[in-house]
Amino acid sequence: MNFFSINGKTIKSPTEITISPEHLDKAERTLDGTMVIDVIGTKKKVDVSWEYLAKEDLKVLTTESGSDRFSRITFHNGETGELETIVSRAENLTYMPYYDWAKAQLLWKDVSLSFKEK
Repeated sequence: MNFFSINGKTIKSPTEITISPEHLDKAERTLDGTMVIDVIGTKKKVDVSWEYLAKEDLKVLTTESGSDRFSRITFHNGETGELETIVSRAENLTYMPYYDWAKAQLLWKDVSLSFKEK
């Protein structure tokens, strides 16, 4: 089963997918110091991570999740058991190189990325 794709391009299934709500609000204080909060809305934040990712998959991920645009991601929502698609912006891509001596190839280790719904 395909657990994750970005802009219609499938890559290796993430080791972990975490979905959390992100509350959008505007907070201000009145003259007497009371905090007043206006709730604007709630959006999804999807954190994905891979223990190891091949260079081809990392290239697709970096190309399709450029910080200057929105991406359409499809992911497995463990709560509903269904595939879900959202338009989102990628943030905080981190990874480090790892050389697999047994297979003589470069891999990327501890790859993680956050997507925030548009």
